[in-house]
Amino acid sequence: MKFKKLSVVMAALLAASSLLAACGGKNETQSTPEAESTEATEQEPAEAESEDAGQEDAASGGEVTLELLLTKSEIVSIMEEIAAKFCEENPGVKIDVTSTGDGATVVRTRAASNELPDIMNTYPAEDFYKDMFRDGYFEDITDAEYLSKVNSTAMEMSNCDGNYYAVPMSLSTYGIYANMDVLGANGITETPSTWEELIADCETLKANGVTAFLLPNKDVGNVAQRFERTAGIINNDTYSEFKKIADGEMEAKDSPTLQTWCDYNEDLLNYTADDHMGMDYDIAAAEFSNGNGGFMLSGTWMLATVQKNNPDANVELFAFPHPRGETTKVPVNIDTSFSISSTCKDKEIGLKFLEFMTREDIAQMYCDADGNVSTIEGVEYSIPQHANMKTAVDEGNIFLTAVNFWPTGLREEIRDGCQMFLGDLDRDAFFESSQEAIETIYADN
Repeated sequence: MKFKKLSVVMAALLAASSLLAACGGKNETQSTPEAESTEATEQEPAEAESEDAGQEDAASGGEVTLELLLTKSEIVSIMEEIAAKFCEENPGVKIDVTSTGDGATVVRTRAASNELPDIMNTYPAEDFYKDMFRDGYFEDITDAEYLSKVNSTAMEMSNCDGNYYAVPMSLSTYGIYANMDVLGANGITETPSTWEELIADCETLKANGVTAFLLPNKDVGNVAQRFERTAGIINNDTYSEFKKIADGEMEAKDSPTLQTWCDYNEDLLNYTADDHMGMDYDIAAAEFSNGNGGFMLSGTWMLATVQKNNPDANVELFAFPHPRGETTKVPVNIDTSFSISSTCKDKEIGLKFLEFMTREDIAQMYCDADGNVSTIEGVEYSIPQHANMKTAVDEGNIFLTAVNFWPTGLREEIRDGCQMFLGDLDRDAFFESSQEAIETIYADN
């Protein structure tokens, strides 16, 4: 089974709880949060050309320009501020902040052409990035002294064959955001703790003409994430269940996890907007933030977007209730980490930026804006909107999210079928596409 040191990680998580550029930038594709990767390219990185160019700039005393690529739209603003501060403290350095909503595609494409960004946020617990680390696309920073400032939980989750290639900045949790002003205006005084209570609240909102759930089903990346996170809540060991499908021991149509996923989505679709298939994440988040919906599935990272849309928004994040009434556990993951590529134009500056991110004042600045639990020593985490999540971590009601165990590419392979189901509710077609996706990806891996 693929649960790599899971018991160690889960035990450690309990301890964890107690200028568009800084100097110019661009957006490579439409932004979507927490875009995670799928599969590694096999082409070897070509370090020499870009590294030599950077060294020549440094030697000549010219300005050094590095690209910082972000695959999380909600951290662009704070990283612009942090990058600007770094440039201010390091004259002659310019950092271009770029962003993309499709990290998997961009990273694959740029790695294949040996044009990876100098610095980027990575997800070191995922097999996709571990493969890239092993293949030499990113710098090994195992001996960096500043890693001692990082919580041991995050370091354990970031371990790749005994080495480290990223600086973990935060841990995320996932659940349902509630707009407490919307709920309160409709007589609902607390967040639901069971599926039956959630549906009852949705009925109340619907009866009062309020959209209960905002579901951005146009955004296939968000659909993929919701499937992976909630399938994991339904069954914390989806890897093993899906392997039975791949091995011919079970058919997708008989999978309790896939059946329950269909069941709960059929429930929620009774309470969402009529145009949910035309709604993307940014629109849904804006509607939710401004009181045009009661609930929205997302993770701790969404708070920054909510507050940007509406600084006065009164929201809470609570655990997604198990649809079958079983014990609810909260999925956790390394949310933001930073790495430098092996083709970084000036590795000395790149490494200095990673160290800069671990500085207590900078890490606090990032945490305050990001909303996720910081992994950096000395940073205080006190966000009332996430009190329910902190309680879950404190009590050990957590699990490491499924994407870290699934074969590389499964989330992306299965997402189109998920999106189609949300549009047509055709279970047979969904089970057929899921069967094919699972068999294909498990065979490839």
